[in-house]
Amino acid sequence: MFTLRQYLGLITAVVVILSALVTSAQPRGRGQPLIVRFTGTFQPFDQKAAGNLNTLTLSYQKRQWLFHVDRVNVLNGRDPGTLLLKNIVPPRLSLSGPAQLLEPLGTPESPGKQFTLEGMLYLRNRRFNVTTVKEETSADH
Repeated sequence: MFTLRQYLGLITAVVVILSALVTSAQPRGRGQPLIVRFTGTFQPFDQKAAGNLNTLTLSYQKRQWLFHVDRVNVLNGRDPGTLLLKNIVPPRLSLSGPAQLLEPLGTPESPGKQFTLEGMLYLRNRRFNVTTVKEETSADH
């Protein structure tokens, strides 16, 4: 039969093995951001349109816009972007990044223009750290 010391050692070994199995089964990189490129058109914020298909509410400081997404590319994942919008629930993102990139988005000239925003998307807290902003011209798309 087992002694108390052997019994405790066996239980400890089982707990260690099970915790290692559970940890390895969890998705890797859960907290790591996705590198994403969104291309779309800025619109003034409208509560009624905020729930429209392929539309994200973007906020920066105290400003809000609607961003109608035309194209999404996930640059460091298996999904090319087709399912990403469905995973942003509710469809709101808080923008962060250099002020010189984000401040021009708040100008009166931005609505109606197409932009490409690239950066790191943290799905868990719906934060998009923008690293690149490019205004698209008709020759670009």
